[in-house]
Amino acid sequence: MWQRKGKRNRESKISVTIILTILVGFSLAFVAALYYFGFLGAFSILGVAYESPKHLAVFVGVYLVLSIFGELFAKAFYYILTKKHKTQTLYEFMIAFSLNFLMNWIAISIVNGLYEPVHLVWYTEIVVTAFIALTEVTLAHEKKKRRRNRGT
Repeated sequence: MWQRKGKRNRESKISVTIILTILVGFSLAFVAALYYFGFLGAFSILGVAYESPKHLAVFVGVYLVLSIFGELFAKAFYYILTKKHKTQTLYEFMIAFSLNFLMNWIAISIVNGLYEPVHLVWYTEIVVTAFIALTEVTLAHEKKKRRRNRGT
């Protein structure tokens, strides 16, 4: 009798783990698809040529992996530079934008330099990077504002 209950408990743990893994996988795939179609739209507007959609997907995938490390570095550096200030100011917004811009530009430049089927001109790198950085900083600012308003 005790074995049966333990077996059922183990099966439920396995099923919960599988369900959570699937949810995390779908979440990551959704974010990757957003970035893929964002790059696809930006590249079509800016006239960037790439060999095939598969090459664009590899470009976006490598960019996302590099940008994760850049994002961690930017967050740590942002915390060090702004931990004295209690409120969201233009200074903090500009620091966040500058750090995100720099990290994203480094990631896009590395991928552009190493992956030849997608070639970006330097000013296209800057435009795409500025758009990504502005979007990330604005969304983070809105999230902080909502959290602050909920607390009062």
